[in-house]
Amino acid sequence: MGMRYAPLESCLRVTRGSPKILRGPNGILAGIGVDIPGHDHDELGRAKGLLIEGAASNLLRYSASFSNPLWEKDAGVVVAMSAVAAPDGSITATRLDLPGGTAGLYQRVDDLIAGEVYSFGIWARAVSGMAEITLGGVDGASNHAVSLDESWQRVGFAETASDSSRYPKISTGISGNPVSILIWNAQLEAGPVLTSDLISKGIPAARAMDDVMLEPGDWFRGATGRGTFVFDLELPAAWARIWRIVQMHSGNLNDDHLDFGYDSAADQLRISLRKAGVPIITQSLYGGIVPGTRTRIVLTWADDAVAVAKDGVILKSPGGFAMPRNFKVIRLGSYAGQSGALNGHLRGVSYWPERLGDDRLAALSANFEN
Repeated sequence: MGMRYAPLESCLRVTRGSPKILRGPNGILAGIGVDIPGHDHDELGRAKGLLIEGAASNLLRYSASFSNPLWEKDAGVVVAMSAVAAPDGSITATRLDLPGGTAGLYQRVDDLIAGEVYSFGIWARAVSGMAEITLGGVDGASNHAVSLDESWQRVGFAETASDSSRYPKISTGISGNPVSILIWNAQLEAGPVLTSDLISKGIPAARAMDDVMLEPGDWFRGATGRGTFVFDLELPAAWARIWRIVQMHSGNLNDDHLDFGYDSAADQLRISLRKAGVPIITQSLYGGIVPGTRTRIVLTWADDAVAVAKDGVILKSPGGFAMPRNFKVIRLGSYAGQSGALNGHLRGVSYWPERLGDDRLAALSANFEN
């Protein structure tokens, strides 16, 4: 069968009801508008892929305005504006002079849920040479030492909140030495890993989920009952519960659908297949995925069987059913625009209107060297 190349952008549709901040091709953080695909880059401007994230909120207020009274200072702590460009290129960075000991800068957040995991992070760099600071305060007097050089880094940690009033704090509580650093945009959010920057001004900032869809055009041959997708993913540093890789359905999730995702609690890939509203497969496929890595995952189907390839190994579902042939919606990295977001990067996706052979599947899924 002849093949036709179709760029991802030609069929990509992203719905997100809020702006988003990420790195552009110049390596500088910048905002993009509502419903604009979040193509992300690293600090050198190299493409990282399409960043697909769930809804999130920065629970800190005035997250980049450290002179605001909501940011409390221990005795001897001084904050002042800096002439050094912040990670977004603006002159909004703050110089933070810490006198040593446990004195620091902090903001109280009293409504954290005990037992839930929260992530705290901040952009920071040394004024000159090297500096060591301490981040802590989400779970009691927690301390996390961070070493800084003269380049901007987004540093942070994740912890389970205790049942007492807690607050993220920046200090030198471990080394006890005086230090001068630059800081920009602190973030505290629910979950085990920070998502992209949210700058709050007075009230907690919120960002909507990325609802990413591929519009099936003449390139998609779902009616043939055969097909293969290859997903090139840059996974987040941590995750919780189930996140989706792809979901295909006929227009209603209670009718025909195929849902392929990852259950982080069970450390297993999962496939759910429904036809005419009746479940015909709900299966876990053994074999974990490592957070913070780049990986290829292959999904293929042919009439009466579904297979997944990962790390060169092929995992197969039981046969004996007829694959739906009326898929009209293809979602990537999220679940019906409500939950199960990847919170990572989709670096690329490939499609063949055939069920490729096992040798080819194994080769396509061979893992990267991370």
